[in-house]
Amino acid sequence: MTRKDFQLVATVVSSIDNIKTRNQVALNFVSELHKQNERFDTIRFLSACKVDSNEASVGPSDDYHLSRERFIAP
Repeated sequence: MTRKDFQLVATVVSSIDNIKTRNQVALNFVSELHKQNERFDTIRFLSACKVDSNEASVGPSDDYHLSRERFIAP
């Protein structure tokens, strides 16, 4: 994928009105896009998606959500 593609995805995700849904979709894209490009800038992408960092870190305390949180903020 190119930078233009990443920007398109971030634009679409940032247009989601429901904050929790937007955060979840953005985090799902982060984990998949990082697999496509190991140099993928997670923080920049989440910022472009207008993810609320307070909401993004709140969630069930199972392994899946904890691993995502560690991935974003090691």
